[in-house]
Order: sequence, then structure tokens, then C-alpha cells
Amino acid sequence: MGKATKKREMSDLTRLDINAGRLITVLFVVLVSFEVFFVLADAIINVGRLSELGPVRRFFNITREDGIASWFGVIQTWMLGLTAAFLYVLVRSGESPRWRRVGWAILTLFFLYMAMDDGAEFHERIGTSTKYLLHGEDADSGISIAGFFPSYAWQLVFLPIFGTFGLFILWFLNKELTVTRDKLMVVSAIGLLVLAVVADFFEGMDLDHPFNLHGWIYYTWDVTEYQVSHFSKSIEEFMEMLAMTFFWITFLRHLVRQFPRVNLQFQNPPR
Repeated sequence: MGKATKKREMSDLTRLDINAGRLITVLFVVLVSFEVFFVLADAIINVGRLSELGPVRRFFNITREDGIASWFGVIQTWMLGLTAAFLYVLVRSGESPRWRRVGWAILTLFFLYMAMDDGAEFHERIGTSTKYLLHGEDADSGISIAGFFPSYAWQLVFLPIFGTFGLFILWFLNKELTVTRDKLMVVSAIGLLVLAVVADFFEGMDLDHPFNLHGWIYYTWDVTEYQVSHFSKSIEEFMEMLAMTFFWITFLRHLVRQFPRVNLQFQNPPR
């Protein structure tokens, strides 16, 4: 290769320097701001009945799968899964131990599944199907699944699975991450998801159940059943979105810390 050709190729390179730390901080603020906005907009428009237009109420309804908040949550979880996949590719390309490669592969599959599940309500459908298989036509009568579980059927089916993955995530990321702040973010994310499941558990119980927190609020305070259940659901969705934000920001920080320089080149086709 002649000097003139090499010099021409060097001149074709465009250098783009990015302050990754600042960019991740800005992304974190933007994501949390959107999530707070979704809660406030839903409270004002739906609970406060600012608008009576059905399409507007559905668009800002944080509890609906066809609302803007659900769309935001699915996209964010997809990006989280893709970030985990990128970390897996980088770890696999180096001389990393097997446990790191396997760990990032499992996290990639788990969060990509969570994105799909969030959009398709897969676990809710499986739980409902299980209840129909156990009780047949009596499934719509409010009967408890298996005769003893007082809440949603999906929890009895999926909680052991999600709990196992949660423990694995805690173990793996505690071993993988090197910064205490990142570890605290992971613990906070897991805690938010646990609280979201607890809120969902109360939501699935009959209002007159003696341990139903919703029922206690409904009978104690001057609020409607819709206000209680809707506010609980909106807080649950907020905690789930915030947990995914914590995971994503942690993964991005770990990415730029472990791989501060990634050489990505696009080969031009021959002219």
C-alpha cells in the first residue's frame, strides 16, 4: 500500500469523542423525568378526569398496554437487553472466564424476554390459562387458584421462576460489578421489582379479603375502588420502569468502564 493511499484512507476517518459518563447521566435524568411525567399525567387525566375523551385517557393511562407509558417501558427494556447482549459479545471476544460469558448470556435472554413479556402480557396469559385448567368454568367466579392462593394466578406459576432469576442476577452482578454505587443500583432495582410484585399481589386479592391493603384504604378513606386500584397500579408500573432504568444505567456504566475504547470500523464497498 502506497503512502498516498494510506494517507487518503486516514483522511476518510472521522473521529467522534463522546463523554460517556456525562451522556449516561443525562440519559438517566431524561428517563426518570419521563417516568415521573407518565405518573403525573395519568393521575391528572384519568384519576382527576381532566379529559373525558376516551382516546386521550387511554393514551395516558399508565395501566394499559396500549398507552404511551407501556410503549416506553417495552422500548427501554429492549434497550436494556441489547446492552446486555453487547456486553456479552465484548466479554466473549476477550479471554474472559466462562462464568462471565454464561452470566451475560443469561441476562441477555432474561431481559429480552422481559421486554417481550411486557408487551404481550405473556405471564398473565399463562397464569389465566393455568387457572382455567384447574377450575374450568368456575375460573371466572373469583375462586382462588388451587383453592388457597388469593391473588393473580400468574404469581403462583411465575414467582418461583422470577425469584430464581432475581437471586442469580444479585449473585452474578455482585461478582461482576466493581463499583459499590453500581451494586447499590442493582439492589435498588431488585427491591423495586419486589415491591411491584407485592403491590400486584394486593391488587389481585378480593376487596373484602382481611389482608387486602386496598380494601383497608377503600373502607378507611373517602375514595372510590377505581381510585385505589388505579393509583396502586400506576405506582407499580412506575417502580417497574424505574427498576429497568437502574439496570440499564448500571449496565451502561459498566460497559464504558470495562471497555473504554471500542474500535468500530465500517468497511466501504469497493468502488
